[in-house]
Parts: sequence; C-alpha cells; structure tokens
Amino acid sequence: MDTPTSEFVSAARSGRPVFITDVRKQFNALPAEQSFPLHIIVKTIEGGDRRLSLRLPRFSTAEKAEARFVVDFFLAEIYNILSSLGGRKIVLVNPENASEAEMLVNEFNTQFAVSAKRSERSGYGKCLNVLDRILGALTNGKKGGCRKFTMELVTREPLAEPAPNPAAPAGTAADMFALATRNLEGKTILGVDIGGTDIKLALARNGRLVRFKEFDWFPASFTAVEELIDPVVALVRLMGLAAMAERDGDTGLAALLEPAFSVEATIPEILGVIDAATTAAGGDGFAFDAIGMCFPDVVVDNKIVGGEVFKTRGIRDALGANYDRSFAKLTDLDVLLAPYVKPDGCVAIVNDGPMAAFTAGVEAAAKDPGAVVNGVFAYTLGTELGTGWVTEQGLIPKIPLEVYNFIIDLGSWPEREYEPDDLRSINNFNTRIPGTLQKFACQSGVFRMALQYFADRRPDLLARMRDAGYVVEMDGYAGKGLYVPTGPQDMRKPFLEFMMSLVDLENDPDVNRIFTDIGVALAVTGEEIDWILAPAVRDRILFGRLVKKPSCFALMKRGAESQGTGSALRVADNEMAETPLMRDLRDHPVYTVAQFAQAVGAVYYGNLVLATRSV
Repeated sequence: MDTPTSEFVSAARSGRPVFITDVRKQFNALPAEQSFPLHIIVKTIEGGDRRLSLRLPRFSTAEKAEARFVVDFFLAEIYNILSSLGGRKIVLVNPENASEAEMLVNEFNTQFAVSAKRSERSGYGKCLNVLDRILGALTNGKKGGCRKFTMELVTREPLAEPAPNPAAPAGTAADMFALATRNLEGKTILGVDIGGTDIKLALARNGRLVRFKEFDWFPASFTAVEELIDPVVALVRLMGLAAMAERDGDTGLAALLEPAFSVEATIPEILGVIDAATTAAGGDGFAFDAIGMCFPDVVVDNKIVGGEVFKTRGIRDALGANYDRSFAKLTDLDVLLAPYVKPDGCVAIVNDGPMAAFTAGVEAAAKDPGAVVNGVFAYTLGTELGTGWVTEQGLIPKIPLEVYNFIIDLGSWPEREYEPDDLRSINNFNTRIPGTLQKFACQSGVFRMALQYFADRRPDLLARMRDAGYVVEMDGYAGKGLYVPTGPQDMRKPFLEFMMSLVDLENDPDVNRIFTDIGVALAVTGEEIDWILAPAVRDRILFGRLVKKPSCFALMKRGAESQGTGSALRVADNEMAETPLMRDLRDHPVYTVAQFAQAVGAVYYGNLVLATRSV
C-alpha cells in the first residue's frame, strides 16, 4: 500500500516539486500507530523559547529512500528554523521515547557539522557559522559569550525560559515610522542600497532628494574583502562631494563630478574624478548628518555578521581558513564609514530585507497609521531574495531571517544533478543544498524555469536566448553546463529584462507559468514563515526588479492566491509614494520607486537612528 512518504518519493524521482509545507501537513495527519511526535524548543538568540511541533512517520524499518526522505524533511525544518529564527540551542522533546529520535539527533550533529571549525563546515553547517557570528557580535566577542550550538534530546519538556521585554524605540510601529520622516530640514542624509548586481545611492538635503547614483558590480566574483569595501567607501566619498556642491551652489564642482555619475563609470574612473574634484574643492571633508544603508547579509547591531551569502562566495573560496579574519573588516564597515558623518551623526546599517519592510511601513503609515498596526513583512526580489520584518512593536528582530535559504522543495531530484551555477540546477549557490527558495523566487529562479519550461514547447525562445548571449554553454566545475555570462559583459540584467518583457509580448502559458510559479513559491514560503515565526502581519510587500512590471506581479499574485494560504502579495510601486522624499522619487523623470525605494528608505532609516540613538 502506498504511504504518503512513498508518494512523495515517487513525485521527487519524477522531477516534480514536493513542497515542505505539504509534507508537514500530511505527516501531521498520520495516525498515532504509524507516527511519533517531536517538540522543538528553540532557545532564541535574545532569550526565551519558541516551541514548534512535528509528527513524523516511523521510519526505522522503512525502505531506504523513504527513510532518507523523512530524515531530510526533519533536517530541512531544523535548517529553516535556524536560518530564519536562529537560536542558541535546540531542545528536542521526544515524549514517546521513539528510537528514531536519537537517529535524527545523530544526523543533525553530522550534517550540521556541529563540532567542526567554521572553515570546515559546508551545506547545513553554514547556518551555524552565521549563528556563531551573530552571537559573537551580541556578546562583543567576550570569552564564554558564544558557545557551540547544540541539540539536546529529552523525553520531558524543560521549564520554559522567560522571554526578555525589549522596549521599542518609539512605542509602536506607527510611532517609529512617523518619527523617521520628521525634522529633515537642515540635514544632509545619504541612503545606500547595496545589492548583488548594483549599488544605489540617494542623497537628501533639507528634506528633498537632490542626487542619485547607480553603480553596477558583481561581488560574487571578488576574491578579497577590500573589493567589497573600497567601492562602497568611494561612492560615499563621491556623494559627499556632490553634497558639498549642492550646499555651496558650486556648479563648477558639480560639472567636474558629472562623469562619475554615469552608470558605466568604473571605480578607477570614479576615484580619478574624486581626486580631481577634491583638489578643486580643497578637500572632500564633507560630513553627513547620517548614512543609512542596507546590506545584503545578516546585520545585527550595525555589524555585518552573516558571511555565508552568494556575494561573498568568491572571497570565502579564495581565503579558506583565513576568511573570518578578513571578513571582520567588512563587519566593521560602520567604523570605516564613521569619518564621513558628523561627530554627533550616525552610520545606520541593516539587512536589505528589513530595509524593505521599513520602507514600506514608512509609506503605509504616512497614509494610514492603522495599516501598520500588525507590523510589516516584505521581500526584495532581485539577484536573490531578501526578507524583512518590522514587528507591531516597531522592532527589527535580531534574527538571521535568511529566508532565501529556506528549503521549500524536497523533490525535483533530477535537477539536483547539475552543479549550483548551472542554470538548470536546483542546488543553492552557497551551500549546495537542493530545493531552496533562492532557485525559485528570484533572478536565478526565472532563468532556471525558463530553460525547464521552454525545452519542449518553446525552442524558439531558447534559440533567442542563446543568440542574444544570455545563455552560453561552457565548462564549469563538473563539465559542460549552461550559464549566464558575467564577463566581459554581465548579462544577468539584460536576460532578466528579456524574460520579463516576454510576459507582455508573448502572452504564452509557458512564459506566464514562470512568474505564476514564483507566486506559488512565495505562498509556500509564507506558510513556513507563519509556522516558524508567527508574525502578526499576514500580507507580504514585494520590492525589486522582478515586480517592476505590473503584468509580472499580477501573475505572481495569481500563483500565490492559488495556494489558498490567506496571505496576500502587494507590490511596492508608485502608488506607495506617500512621504515627501518618496514623492520626489515618484516624480523623477529618470528613476522610479521600484528602483530606488530602498535607497530612499535608507535615508529615513538614517534619520530615525539619528533621532533615537540616545534613547
């Protein structure tokens, strides 16, 4: 007789997705005689417990593939918990003393490489590296402040650990969002949005946006941490000179700076302009009131502490065991930028996901404070997927929230055979773990599904992709594969633009399915988030290149609604512009809200931190 597990294995072998939420629902519905319960008690990063429950099928006598599937499901759920909520320890409660529970703990210790050094961990163990760095940052590196993460197996639930009661900076989310927009007169604030494909900067002076800058880069190809840091510092210096020109009405200085504002300008060219402009201006000592910044990695207390994202992969591979020592320079990016703000100013850094949630919240609260009573939850869909959460108390939780790493698909086994960089692969770029959201709901997901869905029914589109140079066959780590070239010309942006344009040009079911399936993946992810984090807010607000075309977003929304989860997708577009700065952006003849919203949000975030830093 077929069991749920055997049906899942059959679907996975045939290449169909097997969503983790469907597996959990079916396993939880198993009769008691065929299954056993487990309670997962997470000792959270800031203190207190989060309790989650699972029911698993008995698997000690099951077929090998089915037993492996159950173990992989358990490891995936633990991985998703630690990637989003984080924690100091997990207490696994096994009330029925099932023999399988000890096997699961042994698998966890092995697969997560609990006892290994950071440089020796791969796969699941990468999330423990992030937790090590977070806990180290929160304890300021004090000896004994950061111990090895462990999983303890018990048969009786321990006493609950009391949760701390942190105070929100302004009392409620609506209060905090309102404070961010006040008292901008007399201030010069720089907003910086750092992504995996580009860096966007927005300069605000006296409550108006006065200058923008976009710079393309490919940080995953870097082999030294200075290659990440130096462009950011150079761009901040450039915007400082631009602010000086605005302040003084110096049209000669502004003209001298103009070549550096071309999107094609390289860092050596920008530095040449900076040197010439600095000489002409008698120095580049302009100091901002605040620099607000979002960075695509885990950020805690202004410190970049993740270190396991795609953007730093080249550096990790190049430095090996020396990576952590070098990464510490990036962790202290706030210190490196401090000379460019006033003595009583601030450098305020947060992950790009929370910045998206913060930005959406500021605009929503400006229109209706009641709209943010439950907080804000947002995604950024671009090179990868960022996730942000501002709670109903107005707090950005100190958790990893690396939702792009969520394992949502336990199936699609044939696609596991390709190396991660191959466009057809279902394997994560950083961890090589299959089935993560990274390959479903962001740029790489679009590319992967295009090759999969067009293979049989739209060979003409495949030919156009190849002819345009978006997809090339070349040697990879494991032989020939299909890739998007990133040099001498980076084809990722043009390829994505091409795919999005097809929605309106073709109105083809196979094209539309790509964006509908992104919506399905986001709905599955939303269910997983609700189970692990239980946010009060249900709607998800989307930012980024993938949603700048209304037709593409409409398909995502349709796909999400087909899952019937009760959560709704909303888009951050020109309709979101409610505050003065965002209206400036909306009305700009060149730049759009979809492009620069987070850079503007970073201005408001810098202003908020400036107002609350002494609270």
